[in-house]
Amino acid sequence: MTFKITPIGGVDQIGSNMLLLEGPNGHSVIDCGILFPFEDFFNINYLIPNFTQIPRPDHIFITHGHEDHIGALAHLCEHFPDLHIIAPPFAATLIKNKFEFYPRKLKYKLEVLTYDETYTSAGLEFDYVQVNHSIPDTYGIHITQPKTGQGAFYVSDFKVDPKAILEPYFDFKKLQSLRSQLSESLLMADSTNITSSQHKTTSETELIPGFNDIFNSNYKRVFVTTFSSNIHRMINIIQTSMQANRKVILYGRSVKNYFQAAMDNNLIPEGIKVFDIDEVNQKTDLLTVIVSGCQGDFRSTFRRIAFNQDSYFKLNESDCFVLSSKSIPGNEKKISLCLNQIALQHCPVITASDMLIHASGHAGKTDLETLFSNYNPDIFIPIHGESFFLERHQKWVETLRGKYNSKLLTEVIHNHDTFDFELKKVTTNENAEDLAPLIIHGNALEFDRENIKERRKISDAGLVSIVINKDGVLKHDIFMTGITLPSTHDQDRCNEHISKLIKKNHKKNKDHSEQIRIEVRRYLFQIIGEKPIVRVTYL
Repeated sequence: MTFKITPIGGVDQIGSNMLLLEGPNGHSVIDCGILFPFEDFFNINYLIPNFTQIPRPDHIFITHGHEDHIGALAHLCEHFPDLHIIAPPFAATLIKNKFEFYPRKLKYKLEVLTYDETYTSAGLEFDYVQVNHSIPDTYGIHITQPKTGQGAFYVSDFKVDPKAILEPYFDFKKLQSLRSQLSESLLMADSTNITSSQHKTTSETELIPGFNDIFNSNYKRVFVTTFSSNIHRMINIIQTSMQANRKVILYGRSVKNYFQAAMDNNLIPEGIKVFDIDEVNQKTDLLTVIVSGCQGDFRSTFRRIAFNQDSYFKLNESDCFVLSSKSIPGNEKKISLCLNQIALQHCPVITASDMLIHASGHAGKTDLETLFSNYNPDIFIPIHGESFFLERHQKWVETLRGKYNSKLLTEVIHNHDTFDFELKKVTTNENAEDLAPLIIHGNALEFDRENIKERRKISDAGLVSIVINKDGVLKHDIFMTGITLPSTHDQDRCNEHISKLIKKNHKKNKDHSEQIRIEVRRYLFQIIGEKPIVRVTYL
């Protein structure tokens, strides 16, 4: 009986998570997230999994509300109208909010999960299992093929936090019950922290003493930036600030939106109070300002304050700026630039390198082994990690064979490869190179990769646009963009030479644009050492 698993995104990368499952009666999907480019360039917003060749799924099951798991969902709903989505309550609120601002109308069905319910889709059974993570309402998903007794536990983002106060503990009891009903089991687990030297992931509650020390210090205003989706961190910051007689301001669209979504889902404890800017007195009140944009993005509130460009808050030596987060790979330079700008304003900075003020949401080796011992899989596939992480995770799990399952099979699979549970075989997709993530820009529109190449060429070498009158009287205009000419060839002299090339190649009522383009590029290469993009248009 059919039971196949194909990652569409989320392996060989951290982000763009999406898993396709094939059962005896069709297909289902778990998650559909975005991937941010390694650098900000050419106005690219984000990338999404290439789902253009997958069959229509019966359902899509959402594990939690992080952007790398729900960010591409609107695009999937546009591709498959009337898609049936099942999501945790907090994620469902975030999805509804996102869909309201999508530039095109979407048709979909959004169902909030019932924890004790087993969902049937494509002839497979789906059960949600509560886990710990850095955003509320996070789950692993257990999939069972009821006719064969085979099952898989998909848990891309988790940690094991027995000290958790603001969320339930990882539901190992339910997981063990599901495992006990299987003849054969597969574990697909988080690889994010497999290379970390910290084997046991820190609990959010262990950060409270550090926050207490900071908020009870002599700083007049404490600015804290963290991931806006980390509601539990935000609650701990607010509560410890209130205990230190500080008023708390949420500053930035993202922190306000996530906090409101948490309020809507009754995730904020009673007694929590935050203030608007016009409700506090900066001269007399002790303040904690929770700032959005902890990755230093160009338009973020964090960056605006750091660069002294904010209209309301100006940093000084009596303040303190707390970075309660770690950089996402690729964002290190942006964050460092912000911290340097803060230092230039003589404002003290505290980071996770100075004291315990950040906890990862992902499993260390101790957490992974706890999961392994509770599920005891027959097959293991690492997910949610770059290629190096997946290989390292596989090798580490193989060291557990003798301790848990001497017959354990491990496999590393890549995006668009398929693992056949029945055959215990991985089929490589030979067309995987043609299924690279889709690039999204502007109004949630797909951006052709050839256009990226052209933008890169223009940014590297500039653009020359030549417009020629095709009639008998030769008239033309020359426009240059992004080209620096040497002092020996000013604009007039350069235009004069290009005009001669045009006249030399021009014949009445004939299009010689290609020859003109070649000669102009050759000429410009001689004087500037680069070949810009040259566009020749006849009118």
